[in-house]
Amino acid sequence: MLEKDIENLIALYPEEFFSKAGFKLIGQQVNLGGRFADIVFNDTHNRMIIVEVKRGILTRDASGQIVEYYGLLKQINPDSFIELILCANIIPHERKIFLENAGIECKELGLSLISNIAKKYNYKFLDDFKDKKTKEITRKVGKVNEGTVALKEGNKVWIFQANPDRYDIFNALSELGSNKKSWLVSRHEDEIGEGDIALIWMSGSESGIYAIAEVISNPSFMIAPPEEEKYWVNEKERGRSRLKVNIRIIKNLINSPILREELRNIEGLINLSILRFAQGTNFPVTDSEWEIIKQKIKML
Repeated sequence: MLEKDIENLIALYPEEFFSKAGFKLIGQQVNLGGRFADIVFNDTHNRMIIVEVKRGILTRDASGQIVEYYGLLKQINPDSFIELILCANIIPHERKIFLENAGIECKELGLSLISNIAKKYNYKFLDDFKDKKTKEITRKVGKVNEGTVALKEGNKVWIFQANPDRYDIFNALSELGSNKKSWLVSRHEDEIGEGDIALIWMSGSESGIYAIAEVISNPSFMIAPPEEEKYWVNEKERGRSRLKVNIRIIKNLINSPILREELRNIEGLINLSILRFAQGTNFPVTDSEWEIIKQKIKML
């Protein structure tokens, strides 16, 4: 899911995001004050409504830039009513207060909402077209293009959890040029090893499985490269040597995640470790649970 996808869906179907607002589209990427606004609407009172879109967690830097931009628009158009709405997947509470005190409306758009609207209108995500060209990849863990992920005998399956308030998992899964990443190991370090499978789980209100990965190294202390470390929300978390494994994403589910509530209702998954106790980073998955989840993945 690209930022452009979110922008397109809002522009095409504003009533799904802003019910009864009566927004009419003026355009996308409209030049205002020397900067291109993501979306510009007119409302029922003929007022200009600007919508800015940020994928993932709204950063401190992005918050400051939005406030600066809004101030510039007000200065350039002192006699016009201009309202700015900021949309992001996750907006930390303190940043929401900061922006709303500056007169900017904030709206969180969860991935499930975006995915459901896309399905409703048969909208195809732009990165799905790219994925179709790169899915001719066969590895020992399965044939990705056929939707199968097979476990090598003797290896195990784990859930690797990310907290989006600490780590911007949305953009980490979407932006990195390589499918290789590193992941913290805080438990089961004597059991997790090369050849295992990791189900990448995002915690929070839309918790669930967002990717499938192969573990490609045994746990060791390492510092991730800067292009990966930047996704830590707190700069103090960056550049630290930690016990990690390297992983390779073999199936990205960010456009169609398997959410917690769906997993809860699947027979045979009632005892899935992360559904019973969600604190931590690494959780074991039994062979029988993996067989059920694997069949679900094939249907996506």
